[in-house]
Amino acid sequence: MKRIYTILLIASTLFFFACQQEENLTGGATGYLRLTVNEDMSTNSRADVPEGYKPEQIAVQIVNAEGETVEETEDWKLWQNKSIELPVGTYTIKASSNGWDGQAAGFNIPYYTGSKEVTIAADKEVNETITCTLANVKVTVNFDKALLTKVRSVAATVDDDAVSNGASPTYSLSFESTETRSAYFPVSRLFANITVVNNEGVSNSMRKELTDAEGNPVKARDHFILNIKESGTGESGISVTVDPTTHEYSYTFNVSTKPTTGATTTTGVWDNLVYLKAENLTFGTGVSTEGIKFQYREAVSSQSRASEADDEGWIDVKTTEKDGIYTAFISGLTADTEYEYRLVNVDGVEIQGAKSIKTAEAPTGGEATQEQLQNAGFENWYKSGSVWYAATETDYNGGNYMWDSSNPGSGNFGINPTTQSTDVKYGGNSAAKLETQYAFIKLAAASLYYGRFNGLVGINGAKIDFGQPFTSRPIAFKGWYQYKPVAIDYVGGNQPANTVSKGDMDLCSIFIILSKGTYQVDNTKTETLLTAQNIWNNDQFIAYGELPVDQCVNTNGEWKEFNIPLQYKESQFGEQPTHLIIVCSSSKYGDYFTGGKGSTLYVDDFSLVYEGTPSIWKNK
Repeated sequence: MKRIYTILLIASTLFFFACQQEENLTGGATGYLRLTVNEDMSTNSRADVPEGYKPEQIAVQIVNAEGETVEETEDWKLWQNKSIELPVGTYTIKASSNGWDGQAAGFNIPYYTGSKEVTIAADKEVNETITCTLANVKVTVNFDKALLTKVRSVAATVDDDAVSNGASPTYSLSFESTETRSAYFPVSRLFANITVVNNEGVSNSMRKELTDAEGNPVKARDHFILNIKESGTGESGISVTVDPTTHEYSYTFNVSTKPTTGATTTTGVWDNLVYLKAENLTFGTGVSTEGIKFQYREAVSSQSRASEADDEGWIDVKTTEKDGIYTAFISGLTADTEYEYRLVNVDGVEIQGAKSIKTAEAPTGGEATQEQLQNAGFENWYKSGSVWYAATETDYNGGNYMWDSSNPGSGNFGINPTTQSTDVKYGGNSAAKLETQYAFIKLAAASLYYGRFNGLVGINGAKIDFGQPFTSRPIAFKGWYQYKPVAIDYVGGNQPANTVSKGDMDLCSIFIILSKGTYQVDNTKTETLLTAQNIWNNDQFIAYGELPVDQCVNTNGEWKEFNIPLQYKESQFGEQPTHLIIVCSSSKYGDYFTGGKGSTLYVDDFSLVYEGTPSIWKNK
């Protein structure tokens, strides 16, 4: 029920001698207002009033066209049966509950407002009506008595959407199970949070935004009735009943009182592999917490499933536990196929019931592609002008070469930091030699990468477009390297703190990235550099791996094998890469123009590994 206050405004000109005298005093024509407030009790019922606030006490302001308040009262009843003299003109009559602006949430504090523009004219009588309606949102919570006898506790909280981004809500009220009062909120996005603790002490919560029948946020005069009751057979979740004629929306929250088990699960899918994760596990009374594992099976039609035992066909999956989080990989799956998975304990009791999952479609050709690297043994080299490229003449002239280097930036000065090595090699006829040198007036760390040299940035640096087309999902990057560093003799002006200093032994660098496109680095802008933190923060990058820094050191003239696991971001595990980035450098901090002249890195016989289990980058 809503309360509506009506202010009847009667404007008239009185044709009496006394009125003419008053007109002369004011210097212009005047009229009179006579105010009446009517209460319509057929709408909102009267609420208990907090101390100091009387929602039914209506304050009135009369505001002229210039925005000046010419008359006001804290209680319209003080003007009842009185005439108010006003100069001829246009006015806005503002009425609202006295003593509060409605900008807070609380129990039994409705707030009413209304306004209307009126014109006072000479020799005319004007009758106007102002309707004051509820300006805030009403919320009522009803707790089912049968539910209260079967749980340890149940409570509801209604707040605004500020809580969703981690901040404290602006408006928040808690409804205990004994609460019978209605609450009132300023108009904003509102959410209901229902928390139930069953007799086993397991807490379960559900959160729902309060909206109208079309899903729109709350409006003034809306009344939301939250009914919290025990779920019956076949009942679950939240149901909504709408009465648009009265602005009433009844939400029924169906709560289970049975001992509960459950888990929060997340998944990532490839065409032949699935990643599973379960956390926030809850266990009902007497349910074992031992031997938690995932199981899976290929999904079948519901008709076929009805004809066999529901527990048939499940296959155990090797499951790893750390800090209460359970993870597993299911490999050897068929592309574009429906499967089911679940989480069970040592007794076969379901902790998380069966859920469906579908593998991704297979790449063109029907089988998972396992792309390898072009010129991975660095046998092919071609010189264009004064610049050497790790490519065949055909690939270079056709624009199909994958490897580029720092040579295009320094070749015009007669310097090629990256070249073919036929005397120092691991296999075949040659390897790639990367040697840090001085080019013009700056240190030039030798680099070799999957991508394209874009151009120089004056004499200060260069732009590189990293990445070549690639859609496979390797699990590791392996190869051979030999490194002979010298002491760092040049440190750039923007070298990061707590890294290296002049006189320290130089370090090499080898890393790999799976990306959703090419990525441009401008080494005059350090925020664009491919640091581990920047790679982590950028959702363009799906997976990353690098040679550990303790292996980026002198190999004492020996060839060392590296095997770099590709770590896939957990939150992006199922995303499809489109480009591959590989970078090798003779000076790890060469992008900052830091390194030692003469530091030399040899690399040979690269390959990508596809057999085995992927690694997960879990920081995100």
